[in-house]
Amino acid sequence: MLRLISLISLLAVFALMSCASSKSSKPVNRDPEKVNDKMIDFVNQAKAGFWKEAMEHITPEESAEMMDGNQVFQEYKDAVNRIRLTTIKNMDLALDSKGRLVGVLAILEESNNMFRAAEEKIAVDPSKLEDLSVKRQKAEEEAKKKALEAHAESEKSEWDIYYGDPSKPAESED
Repeated sequence: MLRLISLISLLAVFALMSCASSKSSKPVNRDPEKVNDKMIDFVNQAKAGFWKEAMEHITPEESAEMMDGNQVFQEYKDAVNRIRLTTIKNMDLALDSKGRLVGVLAILEESNNMFRAAEEKIAVDPSKLEDLSVKRQKAEEEAKKKALEAHAESEKSEWDIYYGDPSKPAESED
């Protein structure tokens, strides 16, 4: 009798666990066409500024993590704006039992991480840029001075050529 009661309680625990897990947003549908259509709807509505409608396409858990009250965090808005519609079919997404997207948050966070990494690679110390521009300007000025001096020496007036000072030796032209 004791074993029967423990067996029934064990079955009840498993039944409750299965009910709890079915309410969660586990991916159940990986149909590429449906996922692609749902993600395109999400991205188009988000890019158009209809965030309330766009958030209905993703799971409540992911939606809650992306929002602060009624506002979507700016970093996620930027990440959605970086999504190209042509790359959606390559994304690792699925639909839950209610037809909502699962995995959008991970894709947006990955996009943000890649964007930050690219910014760090591009970031250059502004003081170094300033030093390079100053050096470049000085080099250009020196080149102009040398060109003007060379031009001034090579250019003689007609007066100097015909009536130049006879005490100075004439420069031979080669």
